[in-house]
Amino acid sequence: MEIIEEINRKELVESFREKENGNGDICTVVLKVNNSKFGIDQKTYDIKLFGKTMTEWVANAVFDTRVKYAEYNFGEDFLPTVKNVTDLNSKYTLVLFSDTPLFERKTFLQIMEYFKMKDLSVLKLTRGYVFETKYLMQIDSLLNPQMQYFEEEDFITCYSLKQVAIVREILKNRILNYFMKNGVIIEDPASTFIDADVQIEKNTQIAPFCKITGQSIIEQNVLIGSYSQIADSVVCAGSKILGAKIENSMIEKNVCVNEYVSIENNTRVCEGVVVPTHCKLSGVVVTKEEKLKSFCSYICEE
Repeated sequence: MEIIEEINRKELVESFREKENGNGDICTVVLKVNNSKFGIDQKTYDIKLFGKTMTEWVANAVFDTRVKYAEYNFGEDFLPTVKNVTDLNSKYTLVLFSDTPLFERKTFLQIMEYFKMKDLSVLKLTRGYVFETKYLMQIDSLLNPQMQYFEEEDFITCYSLKQVAIVREILKNRILNYFMKNGVIIEDPASTFIDADVQIEKNTQIAPFCKITGQSIIEQNVLIGSYSQIADSVVCAGSKILGAKIENSMIEKNVCVNEYVSIENNTRVCEGVVVPTHCKLSGVVVTKEEKLKSFCSYICEE
């Protein structure tokens, strides 16, 4: 597959997600929980897990609803905040908390199907609520609402940094399992780090101690050698990255990038090029005819 086709496919997926409105009658209020007990200066809802904040993980599961956000201090009464920000034109209001980043779309769909089937006015979740919006606006407090359990792993709450570490490990396994189910060979999942927005095609092989982050796209039949780092870059089909660092660059088809190489700053390595060890490329276009040498830097002069 040509890389331009892959990029177009990604744009089509994003366009489809924006236009899809299967749950347009639902307003999701994501309460951005800031828990001061963490003992850190950073807002806890902004803690990043594999390229996304905890808030973004939750919102991603309900992308086709009308998503609203509000800051919320752990332990406070949430009702006034939710009533203040919900969309009154929505039939239903779903209340979720940013400290449950494991929440998945399939669980969201199960919850809403159950709520509508039972014709409820309010439903309490392990961490969260569903309301009929009209009912929500009429009440001042909740008195023993009906509770229903769904996928409990989705509601593991990050109330401490220890819990964040547990959630991080679960997310990591979900991401790696997704790629392995789709034909990506990951030799050592324990030492491999892949961000949530990375795209990797089948028959790509990833050796131990590799890190792939950002919006990177890895086409099929690529070999990524041990200790490679790839960030916000495209690696085309048939290429070999043998222990190099690549950032904000494009590697075309059947390129071989050897160990201890640094490629950065919108560099483009053209098809069939062999990049020798201990070579630095920055902001340049490397054609097949060029002969690169080890221990040399090729840097674009502005």
